[in-house]
Amino acid sequence: MTAAVMTDRPAAYTPSANYQLSAAGLLHSEWTKLWSLRSTWIVLLCAALFGAGIGVATAATYSEGLGGIMNALDYTLFGVSLSAAFIAVLGVLTVTGEYSTGSIRSTMSAAPKRLGVLWAKAFVFAAVVAVLYAAVVFATFFVTQGLLSGTDLGGMSLSDDGVMRVLLGHVASTVYLGLLGVGIGAILRNSAGGIGFYVGAIMVLPNLATLLPWSWVADVVPYTPGNVAGTLTMLDTAGASLSLGASWLWMGVWLAIAFGLAGVLLKRRDV
Repeated sequence: MTAAVMTDRPAAYTPSANYQLSAAGLLHSEWTKLWSLRSTWIVLLCAALFGAGIGVATAATYSEGLGGIMNALDYTLFGVSLSAAFIAVLGVLTVTGEYSTGSIRSTMSAAPKRLGVLWAKAFVFAAVVAVLYAAVVFATFFVTQGLLSGTDLGGMSLSDDGVMRVLLGHVASTVYLGLLGVGIGAILRNSAGGIGFYVGAIMVLPNLATLLPWSWVADVVPYTPGNVAGTLTMLDTAGASLSLGASWLWMGVWLAIAFGLAGVLLKRRDV
């Protein structure tokens, strides 16, 4: 009798390959999770309003005197560069939000290999940011250059040399910083810690380091994660510390380090 009862018991559950999410399923899952969070809408709205708002406000209130000193593109798009901090914070929250609620356990149960979840999060996040910031950057450009067209600073057009490269560079640099936030969030798995690390180590520390009395610090700072994308947003790159090629190379290096470490820890640590 005992043997019969034991035989009839269901075996311990083992996830079947038939019930594991495919790559398309992971992407759909991450898309749903990203847009179901209220923080996604709030942060993206703040980033768009902040980036475009500063540019439009500065162009609308411009007074004569800067013509020949700086170009109209750099003058109106610096708000877009500042708003990238919102995107980096959202990148952190995209990962750490699941750890704070414990829903990461369900995610990893559906994708036991784990790494697919990280790549899906990164891909969906990058795609959303790229589309949003392309709209923000180009809308800001057209509005602000129209406002400046009658001033001594002069408006610029897409056909001007280097303009398209700079506009796309703003989009690329924002996507890069956002993905850096995703990597940091996956490494630290804590919202406050991830945001604090990004603000302190990525944004603030390199700038404070230039105050140190060592000459070699100034040579190192351009290669720090938060600064390597700067050349992409410059119309005149003659005085840039890094060339355009070097900027792309170091962006790839830092993302490889961040996601490589995140992937290793994701595989080794308990959920």
